[in-house]
Amino acid sequence: MKKIIAIAGFGFLGALLRLTLTQLAGSHHALMTILINVAGSLLLAVVTGLLPLWLPVSDTILTGLSVGFVGTFTTFSTFCVDTVTLQQPWGAVYWLISLALGYGAAWTGVTLTDRAIARRKTQW
Repeated sequence: MKKIIAIAGFGFLGALLRLTLTQLAGSHHALMTILINVAGSLLLAVVTGLLPLWLPVSDTILTGLSVGFVGTFTTFSTFCVDTVTLQQPWGAVYWLISLALGYGAAWTGVTLTDRAIARRKTQW
């Protein structure tokens, strides 16, 4: 039950942040979707990999942050709709840029996590 409450609470915050950023972007919402999803890809790797190294965070909080906050902050459905509604060839370009940047951000987050873990092991 605690995890469900954590997911709901952090999910509310992630959705609220996404809504705020999307509204600020105005007519540039497709660009904001890319930026949010790329940031979310990096953030997920950091939250699940690095955060537990820095702080004594419970599994409930980690689940709330990863599933709740990052899950509602990012969105696959908006990415798909933006890809389809952009006029060709921009839909394909948008798709490629989103995937490349998202993969790059996730790779960066995982790499930073791996390096931090390796560094921490050598300090022990």
